[in-house]
Amino acid sequence: MRVLITRGVILAVLLSLIDKGLAKFCYQCDSTLDSNCQEMWDHNLAINQQKYKECDLWGAGYCVKVTGMWGGVVGTHRFCSSRDMGDQCQDIWFPDHDRLYRACVYTCSDDGCNSASYLRTSTSGLWMGLLLSVAIVVLRFL
Repeated sequence: MRVLITRGVILAVLLSLIDKGLAKFCYQCDSTLDSNCQEMWDHNLAINQQKYKECDLWGAGYCVKVTGMWGGVVGTHRFCSSRDMGDQCQDIWFPDHDRLYRACVYTCSDDGCNSASYLRTSTSGLWMGLLLSVAIVVLRFL
């Protein structure tokens, strides 16, 4: 009986370690709701450490940082994802604005990797942004 209890305790401890080992932790925030969720930030600050959370999304394997414009406001979103969204940026031009905006998606798979102000940008994303910019300029003069 004692051996059975010991094995049960060991199994419970091992299962709890496996669960924590497979859990994904990402920075999670939305700048439209939290003014401290900015594109560039110091993840060592106490206020930003509170945003480092275990993902509650089933199958989360990636951390994502998205920068862009939502409802006329430039902002940043950090969240967990079960899909690799890639790394890409795109320049966006609005006819009633006097400047060009850059929207970017950065995906990474390490715990807490979506904290950095700069994550690796793929060359395909850069080429896509460049082609879109050239197309906007050409269409503007037609």
